[in-house]
Amino acid sequence: MSETVPTPRRPPTAAEARALAHPTRLRILFACREHARTNKELAEQLGTTPGTIHYHLRPLVAEGFLRAETPRPGPRGSREQPYRATGKSWEIGGTADTGRALRQVGAEELLATEDDDVVSLARLGVSLPQDELTAVLERIHAVLEEAKARTHELATSGGDGSTTAADEPVTLLFAAHRSGR
Repeated sequence: MSETVPTPRRPPTAAEARALAHPTRLRILFACREHARTNKELAEQLGTTPGTIHYHLRPLVAEGFLRAETPRPGPRGSREQPYRATGKSWEIGGTADTGRALRQVGAEELLATEDDDVVSLARLGVSLPQDELTAVLERIHAVLEEAKARTHELATSGGDGSTTAADEPVTLLFAAHRSGR
C-alpha cells in the first residue's frame, strides 16, 4: 500500500503486524478503547464465542496492544479478567495485511451504524496535482493527530483512562484511495 503522505509512525515488528492483521483483533481493540471488557463481554458484543476471543486476545496482550486490568467478580464466584486497549496501535504504521483488515472492519462498522449515530458523512472525489493532494492530506492527518492527542490528554488527566458522561465517543474513519483505475 503506497502512501501519498509519509507517516511518522514507526514500522511494526513482524509480531505486531501479525497481531493487527486480523479483523477480529481490530474489532477487539476498538471495543476495548473506551471501556475495559471481559472475554465474555467481547464475545457477546462481537457475536462470537469466548474461545475465539481468547485465541485473539493472546497476541494483542503479548504485543502490548491490550492490557489486563484488575480482575472483577463474575457469576457464581468466578473472577473475570477485563482488558483495555493501550493505544499502542495508533503509534505504529500499517502493512498491506493490516490495511486490508482495517478497511474491512471500518466498512462493517460504518454499515452497522444507525442513521442517527452518523455524526458526519461526506464523500468527495477530487483530482489534484500531486503536490496539492499531498498538502491536503497532510492537513487532514494533522487534524486527526490533534484529536488523538487531545483524547489521550483527557484520558490520562482523569487517572483511570475512562470517559465521562460528557464525552462524545465517535470513530473517525478517514480513507483516501485512488479511483477511476
